[in-house]
Amino acid sequence: MAVRVVTDSSADLPSDLANNADITVIPCNVVIDDVSYKDGVDITPDEFYQRLATSSRLPTTAQPSVADFQAVYQNLLDEGHTVVSIHVSGKLSGTVNAADQARAALSDPAAVEIVDSQLASISLGLVSLAASKRAEEGVTIAQLAQQVRDQLPRTDCMFALDTLEYLQKGGRIGRAQAFVGAILSVKPILKLQDGEAHPLERSRNMDRALRRLAELARGQAPLTQLAVVYSTESQRAQDLRKQLGDLMPEKEIIIARFGSTLGTYVGPKAFGVALTSAS
Repeated sequence: MAVRVVTDSSADLPSDLANNADITVIPCNVVIDDVSYKDGVDITPDEFYQRLATSSRLPTTAQPSVADFQAVYQNLLDEGHTVVSIHVSGKLSGTVNAADQARAALSDPAAVEIVDSQLASISLGLVSLAASKRAEEGVTIAQLAQQVRDQLPRTDCMFALDTLEYLQKGGRIGRAQAFVGAILSVKPILKLQDGEAHPLERSRNMDRALRRLAELARGQAPLTQLAVVYSTESQRAQDLRKQLGDLMPEKEIIIARFGSTLGTYVGPKAFGVALTSAS
């Protein structure tokens, strides 16, 4: 029997990393022009951002169903595993609630631990990866769930957006509402705090915003995990990873992409830096 890690597709985990770490990723749903797609299964990021640019209506998102969670949990339990299920902030999505309902319906609810990460995107992915690594050490479900919760205060995510339009229209603006109405050329830098988007500062252009993301990451060194996430501009994401090379070997810095779930709210030309500090 082993403890297995489950997360959702809003973690933006590259599929190769999820597969190698034996992490089960439950896809969230995105609805575009009245058609529902499973994030990362039925629609790729490239397809999504193309549709985002041409659709007359902003896509909407929905958490995985209770049945989706039940099927995954029951399958893992039938294989003799226990489960630590780590998900996007409950302030941003109903995913944790759906997971809780699925857990309660199991014949052995104690075999599944649900963790509200209060994070999103690759910061959630980092926590899931660290949990999977610890699971290989033979810890119990209770020990692993506690280790995950202990890591959460040390894990951070900051992101720079080209526009707040998508976050506002999607209803996930949170405390970043304070930036609405700013000069259009100003690029907002936000951070996830207490499970929602908080305004951090503003930069005059995206080049300055990316340099500032790097500076903010350096302010939390030393780090045990580091990732760069982007929506549409891969080369600038690679350039940002190079800027962060003094914090960690480049090959250890994960490059991820906002999938359709988070992409609905951050929009094109968005970037982020996620990290876990050593203490």
